[in-house]
Amino acid sequence: MRRVLDGQAAHLFLPVAALMALAAGTGVYLLDRAPGSAWLLPAAWQAASPGGWFGGAGLWLPSLVHAFAFSVLTACLLPRRRAAAAGACAAWAAVDTLAECAQHPAWSAPLATALERAFDGSRLAVPIGQYFVRGSFDVADVIAGLAGSLLAFAALCRFFVRAAPARASSPPSHHRTITPRDPGGDSS
Repeated sequence: MRRVLDGQAAHLFLPVAALMALAAGTGVYLLDRAPGSAWLLPAAWQAASPGGWFGGAGLWLPSLVHAFAFSVLTACLLPRRRAAAAGACAAWAAVDTLAECAQHPAWSAPLATALERAFDGSRLAVPIGQYFVRGSFDVADVIAGLAGSLLAFAALCRFFVRAAPARASSPPSHHRTITPRDPGGDSS
């Protein structure tokens, strides 16, 4: 039997889990990556000499937790239905996959140039273009992002999504309704 958390537990459990996952992903950038390697973190916050705190998992963990966390957080803002959860998870799987593919050497420089031209070198287009150019495409990150979205969907279905209401149906054909005949009545 599937267990769905109700009330406050459902509204807090998965968002808290998502935030903890984001904290772990941030930990990878703070402890294992070189200063200046994270777009949204000041270089001064990162370890002067990165260590191997997360080992090999540190290579793909941020992709997994990003897709997981944002899928969960988005789904928690939507109606508690399977379709809404699936849509949120699919959207973040697509965003993560496209962002990773945009770092591919064949596409990163042309994409960065197109962004800067399209948005006339805006304050947002230039850093996004640089993110694509400085990043490195890795199939493991694509797989991790897809796995994060799938994990989010599984968690949402297990703990958050409400079961669809039972539909009223007619009795099966082998159950016939028998009406009594009028014993003294006329059959005409």
